[in-house]
Parts: sequence; C-alpha cells; structure tokens
Amino acid sequence: MLQRIQTLIEKHNPDLSGAKRYTIKPPQVVRVGSKKVAWINFKDICNIMNRQPDHVHQFVLAELGTEGSIAGDGQLVLKGKYGPKHIEALLRKYITEYVTCQMCKSPNTTMQRDSRTRLWQQSCVACGANRSVTTIKSGFHAVGKGERRKAKLG
Repeated sequence: MLQRIQTLIEKHNPDLSGAKRYTIKPPQVVRVGSKKVAWINFKDICNIMNRQPDHVHQFVLAELGTEGSIAGDGQLVLKGKYGPKHIEALLRKYITEYVTCQMCKSPNTTMQRDSRTRLWQQSCVACGANRSVTTIKSGFHAVGKGERRKAKLG
C-alpha cells in the first residue's frame, strides 16, 4: 500500500517525490586594483537562491566587516582582499541560515519581510513551514584613531 501511494505521488507531483540536489556555481571573484575585489556572478547566485541581492549584500558586509556596493551590472564590489574560498564559505553560511528550511532541509524557500513586525519570514515551498529568520548583525567593528577623534570633537 505504501508503494502504491509513493508511485501516485511521483506520478502527480514530481516535485514532492524525492530530494533534489541543490547546486550553485562557485563565486567568481576577481581583483579590482590593489584594495578591492569584485564578485562577478553575485546577481546570478542571488537569483538561483531566490533571494534579494540587498539582503545577501547586507549579510556579506556584516560578516566581513567591510564596505562594499552592488555595481550596475550586478557585481558586488568589496573593499579588501578576499579569495573565492572565503566568499564560498560565507555563501555556505548564508545558505544554512537563510535559505535552507529547518524542518525538511529543502532549499526551495522564499523570504518576505513582515510589514507588522518588520522581521524576515522564511516560508518553505516544499513542506509549507514558516519561521522568522534572525536579523543580520554586524560583527566586531574596530574603532580607529580617526573615528575616536571625530567622536571626541563632536
């Protein structure tokens, strides 16, 4: 009887029948000058993950503790010297925190901002689970000599 139910599920809903492998192209990182790097396929990866580039941008900047911006052609330009392996580790961390469903481990999720609570809500397309995800917090920020001087003066 269980086998018959499984074949009916596979026949009518192929998306629910089995686990799919979630593959993302590795980040392409190139140097821009001597003090910056550009993540070339940033927009493509955000589209594959079904996430807004601004949210991923905020996460990357908070984790690296640096400055950066999204260029007009979808590249993420970061201040500092970072290699592809470093960016890939950040991407894996983002996927486990903000993309993968905690209940069924499916990457087929969407994220919307709740207008009343202003929190990000993750909803799984595969199992229907909803949860609020943690807000992006910046890590340690070293206060430099110039910043101390500015704070002291005014």
